[in-house]
Amino acid sequence: MTQRILLLGADGFIGQHLATALRAHGHAVVAGVRQPSTTDDIGVDFLIDHDPAVWQARLHGIDTVINAVGLFRASDEDYTSVHVTAPRALYAACREAGIRRVVLISALGASPQGETAYWRSKAAGEAALQASGVPWTIVRPGLVYGPAGASSQLFSRLGSLPLLALPAAGPVQPIHIEDLATGCAALLDIERSSGMVYEATGPTMLALADYLRLLAGRPRGRVLRLPGWLAMTAARALERWPSNLLSRDSLTMLARGSHGDGSAFAALLNRPLCSPASFNDAASRWALQRWQIGWLLRGALAFVWLATAWVSLFVYPVASSHQLLAACGLPNSLFEPLRIGAAGLDAVFGVLTLLRPGRRLWRWQLALIASYSALVALCLPEFLAHPFGPLTKNAALLAALAALLILEETTPCTTT
Repeated sequence: MTQRILLLGADGFIGQHLATALRAHGHAVVAGVRQPSTTDDIGVDFLIDHDPAVWQARLHGIDTVINAVGLFRASDEDYTSVHVTAPRALYAACREAGIRRVVLISALGASPQGETAYWRSKAAGEAALQASGVPWTIVRPGLVYGPAGASSQLFSRLGSLPLLALPAAGPVQPIHIEDLATGCAALLDIERSSGMVYEATGPTMLALADYLRLLAGRPRGRVLRLPGWLAMTAARALERWPSNLLSRDSLTMLARGSHGDGSAFAALLNRPLCSPASFNDAASRWALQRWQIGWLLRGALAFVWLATAWVSLFVYPVASSHQLLAACGLPNSLFEPLRIGAAGLDAVFGVLTLLRPGRRLWRWQLALIASYSALVALCLPEFLAHPFGPLTKNAALLAALAALLILEETTPCTTT
């Protein structure tokens, strides 16, 4: 039966794939997102939408609601707001509106006694739905793989390293995002799925190191086991970066592992689940290769900029630097400011190449290298015929920057 579905979190990693699967099943999808991009989208904000009255108008004409909104790293207050308070208001409005069913995308490991605030808040959100009086279904995905997923990309990159340094980790049972989305769409057509809690896991259980190597296409490699105290110290330091996936809570989750009985969920699909061995497809390989090429180019460029800054400031004779500037017809009063300023700019470019890469930076570097190459060629033409090629080698730097621009503008292949 065709349904009109309000999909909350439709702009997220799981939500985007869910929307595609729901439409493939013939359903009409209304996207609930933070930033609406079309007139059909509905703007929602789980941090502030805590009143059932706010949700009433949004539910007009809706048959089913799917809540795929979630935070992986947040404060306890935000976890409660997004996973419990706003959903509770939503479910109260759903009861009043006579919504057929609410499907909650929760998380494997959700438990009131969970070791992390994330797990405890997910469990509280499940309890709020189960007590709401609305027909419900809960899906608990474990480790989800998708070529565009942040964790999937991180894992494949880690797996490509010659030495894999890992903390203590339990086994994982990854599920492909296409399987997760297809199963969630399929359960809407099955009445008996109402009131069910499904663990959404893949068909194969693997050690984390084996899974990472599988994603990277490197079946073998050395693994270094990190002491717990060292891993926790690193996680504590990296928690300052909001977009970083490594935290003390994520280490706790890794130690427990991500596995469960996914047989009931797998039965929703009319085909076998994707094996982790098939995850390393053309799209994934291209994404990994693109990242590797980008880091090789960026690392080489950063080395050139930082080494040039160091040599200009501390190694190359100051008098010789002044002679080069004099050959360009510059006044003596500018010699030191130009020498120090140019070295400082080189250092800034080196740091930004590692920490804040992007099209604008590559264009600025292209312009600078092209400009001073032309200037030196005019003022010091002997450098053009130098056997070590101090000026002609800039052609390689320009090509590397052009390649980085191309990589920035190239979208990796996607699966269907």
